[in-house]
Amino acid sequence: MSEPIDYNEAGEVFKKSMQDALSHLDEVKDGALKAHEEAINLQIAAKEEIRRIEREAHLISESYIEKHRKEFEERIRNEVLFSVTKKLIIFGMKSTQIVTLLEIPAKMIADAWFELGFSKLGESAAHVAYENQGRAGNVIFYLDGVKLKFWYEFGGGTTLAFINVPPENEWTKETGLPLEDRLPVLNFIGERVIRDQAQGYRYKITSDSIIIAP
Repeated sequence: MSEPIDYNEAGEVFKKSMQDALSHLDEVKDGALKAHEEAINLQIAAKEEIRRIEREAHLISESYIEKHRKEFEERIRNEVLFSVTKKLIIFGMKSTQIVTLLEIPAKMIADAWFELGFSKLGESAAHVAYENQGRAGNVIFYLDGVKLKFWYEFGGGTTLAFINVPPENEWTKETGLPLEDRLPVLNFIGERVIRDQAQGYRYKITSDSIIIAP
């Protein structure tokens, strides 16, 4: 016959296990409360930092501006110089004179040429622009330190336009350029006019004109 169960002993075991469980639950609860308090403290700290930034925003901005003031000034100075450089090139001033006058690096001249649409011609760069006056106007040729205007008129029949240019015996007197530059310059002008104004046409150089025709 089995021995009777000692309910008092079993009760003590159950009581102890419940106490242990409750103790562990208290630890978990304490940990959760601590984590919650830390989260609240972080939120409070974040709000305080936001309020500090809002209060000191103007000071932060002033500090940033002062720190980068020289950088801003240099950028603005270069933008102004670049704009003036382009205007002087179009005016017809030589690049060496512009560099000396504005005290700028040669690269700025090259960048200005590029932005204005200049292309290599010999040892320098050249560009062609246009002044339209109805059925006539001027083709303007730019070379470093040179600005020349050639009168043009629209033609009739199959000829689109005539660009008047100095003949060989008057070339140097009227342009200031040596005679050996005449053909390279006129070819440059003819190519630019076709590219810019008369795609699909051709140009022909005569004794006193550039003819634009099919």
